[in-house]
Amino acid sequence: MQLRLLLEGGQKLGKLFKFPGIVLLAAIVLINVFPGADCYALSENALYSASHWAKNDIVEANDLNLLTGNTQGNFQAKITREEFSELAVQLYEALSGKTANAPANNPFVDTQNPAVAAANKLGIVKGVGNNRFLPDSTATREEVSVMLYNAIKAAKPDYSFKCLNEHVFIDQNAISPWAQEAVKYLYSRGVVKGVGNKTFSPRAATSREEAVIMVKRIYEAFQKSEPEELPSQVFDPDIDMLSRGSARSNTIETLKRLISAEIGKPYQWGAAGPDSFDCSGLVYYIYGKLGISLPRVSAAQAKAGTYVPKSDLVYGDLVFFANDGKNVNHVGIYVGSGEFVHAPSSGKTVRISTLESGYYANTYYTARRVIP
Repeated sequence: MQLRLLLEGGQKLGKLFKFPGIVLLAAIVLINVFPGADCYALSENALYSASHWAKNDIVEANDLNLLTGNTQGNFQAKITREEFSELAVQLYEALSGKTANAPANNPFVDTQNPAVAAANKLGIVKGVGNNRFLPDSTATREEVSVMLYNAIKAAKPDYSFKCLNEHVFIDQNAISPWAQEAVKYLYSRGVVKGVGNKTFSPRAATSREEAVIMVKRIYEAFQKSEPEELPSQVFDPDIDMLSRGSARSNTIETLKRLISAEIGKPYQWGAAGPDSFDCSGLVYYIYGKLGISLPRVSAAQAKAGTYVPKSDLVYGDLVFFANDGKNVNHVGIYVGSGEFVHAPSSGKTVRISTLESGYYANTYYTARRVIP
């Protein structure tokens, strides 16, 4: 809490004097006002090495005693396996209320860090073979996911770790088999997300600030006797920080109004509104109004978003058809109850049709979800 006061006080003085550098100077001055403040957290320009979007969360993590000595500076640097092991142990101790003790015999020959040994004893981390841990290697996104998942399971063994939904990334097959369960669970809880273009990039690096924020968010959600539902978006710098559930609900309501306004307008090949449409033009026009950029033609639209089984369709999913069974030639918008809205063909108007029988049941090909 004292660190937060130092930061906020320094920011206020910085604005007053209109010099960015005054913030650090003001914080140092304020240390004399709060003699009990933790100076170490401010050493080496710690907070000033963090991205602007991460600073408040880092301060809160410090208040919760979730930071470690090796993660109190150079926040944009890639986090190592050893550094993340320390964070994972810190998270375990905070969630469980227990002390993580290292075993009598160190299992690794390339690190003497007791936190790594303790994490290994708890089942949070594993070595890479031949009694090696590779402590200085960068922790990848899939490794971080597994360590977080294992830390939660070690701290809260009585929890139900049921996956809330089955999400498939475009690069799902690139995620190592040993990381699949962790990634799926943490994604279902909103802890981890993709990095854009519906990919997970399992072997990409994680920064210290990203790691700290994920640990903090998990602590806030899992500290109680039963886990709270996390906001569906807990942390990802590439995605808006709003609650996905609330955002999706608002988007669907807007989509319903947009669809209603287009019912009855005539089909015209090559048209994309506002007075007439072909099938992909209708989808392109409506989703453009939602701020969702899609390709113009149906075959390309069939590659957008993520795959959805027919049994799992929800309002707003795109449904695609192929009259030859392999080449997409038509698209519509699923509106529930086995029905979809589309611009059918020449001489017809934008309308609702069924997926359950007839021509469209026979030519149904696939579906994609483009609204998160």
